[in-house]
Amino acid sequence: MPNILRVTTPPAGLDNNVKNNPLTTNEKQIQNPVDPGKVVRPDGRADSGDSQQTKLGLNGQSNFGSFIQKINEAPQLTQLFSALFLQGMGNIVEAGIGPDFAEEIAKFMEMMKMSDAELVGFLKNQANGAVRYTGTFYNMLRQVMNDTQSVELKAGILDFLKQINDLSSGPHLLENIRGNMDMISRYMLRADREMLQQMMTKLDMQAAPGDTASNAGLLKNEVIPMLGEYVAKTRDFGVIRDLIGVLTANTARYENGSLNKLMDNFMKLLNFQGFRAKFQNIPPDKLIQILQSTSYEKAVKGNGWADKFLNMVEYGVKGEAGLENKQVFQNLMNAVLLNESVYMPVLHLMLPLELNGQTMFSEMWIDPDDESGAAQGEGKKTKALLKFDIKDVGFFDAIILYGDGKMDMYLSYPEALADKEKEIQGALEVIMAQNGISFRSLILEKAAEPISISQAFPKIFERKNAVNVTV
Repeated sequence: MPNILRVTTPPAGLDNNVKNNPLTTNEKQIQNPVDPGKVVRPDGRADSGDSQQTKLGLNGQSNFGSFIQKINEAPQLTQLFSALFLQGMGNIVEAGIGPDFAEEIAKFMEMMKMSDAELVGFLKNQANGAVRYTGTFYNMLRQVMNDTQSVELKAGILDFLKQINDLSSGPHLLENIRGNMDMISRYMLRADREMLQQMMTKLDMQAAPGDTASNAGLLKNEVIPMLGEYVAKTRDFGVIRDLIGVLTANTARYENGSLNKLMDNFMKLLNFQGFRAKFQNIPPDKLIQILQSTSYEKAVKGNGWADKFLNMVEYGVKGEAGLENKQVFQNLMNAVLLNESVYMPVLHLMLPLELNGQTMFSEMWIDPDDESGAAQGEGKKTKALLKFDIKDVGFFDAIILYGDGKMDMYLSYPEALADKEKEIQGALEVIMAQNGISFRSLILEKAAEPISISQAFPKIFERKNAVNVTV
């Protein structure tokens, strides 16, 4: 009889008696159930992410949860800048940098030199360039938003603001689009790559902001359809398809910044009585002049140091400062982007400067409407976190709470200055008195650990109960 059941002889020494090793059981209770709360990783960390996020009820996989985690883990921009430009400049030069990078560094270091009067103007200009929607025009828009109950009007104003943003970002978006096309061409076959590069030459890189018809038409009618056909033909669903998605998104934003579309939207908003009451005296043909005359637009045009700074970072990320410095430049870029995140609720300023022959780099986080440190019955105050590194001196941290001409300050100083604490205190009191400010409290101590942004501004966590999605 054929052995259709594939019965085999059990190995010697093993008892495979069915009674002793039943295949089925009526016992449904699980023995020794696993407690997920007691399961730990080999490195002692929980899989759920940062313990602080867990306590706050944050979703570590969401955009906001990721932002909080990066805030806690990211290196300080002040320390990164110091390691590169205040202490490590010799290492960069020894890395054999090219003449273009050397020229960018020289120009940036020259722009850092400024007097006391120039420092005040520099600080004001950067503060104006950090907040886009300021001034009379945007205040009127806020009033309309607060006064109206119309959902259609609110949605129209938000679309209008989005168009303003895309219009002013037109030249930057066009540069991104050209960069997207160049990156895509590197992944294409030769014949198709040459076709795409030929299309790139048709882009009008000198087009005025708002004049998007020609470039948008080229992208929508020729470039993107050609790329779609390329993917369908080659079945390339890898990196190139992701890059095409980025190109499409930038194209949509660029087209949305059309001046004609902005004017049409403005005319539609005038049909709403609440909007017309505030803006009926503004001629539509003068709208672009009003938008270009805001303090933000003026500050951006005069903020040349930021362009030099970003150019240097770009060179460093490409490895032109030596491969050993590439990761440092990448960390520097990530720190800058993190502080400019939409989730950052406070104003962030950077101050690289050489003042009276002394080189330093400073960062400021400012909340002009802080309520956390105000006593009962007091109004809002200005709260600031300052971090600065003075070459050959060390790192400083300061938390300031100011209101009604009085200030509370906590300052941590380098250990090397421990014997000069009284001198520091006296100098601070003199400086504040010269500016009409008196100290309500002043605490000085040797630096222990750097003050984190989340410690200084607990309001960063306020959005944990808002709509929190993962993309």
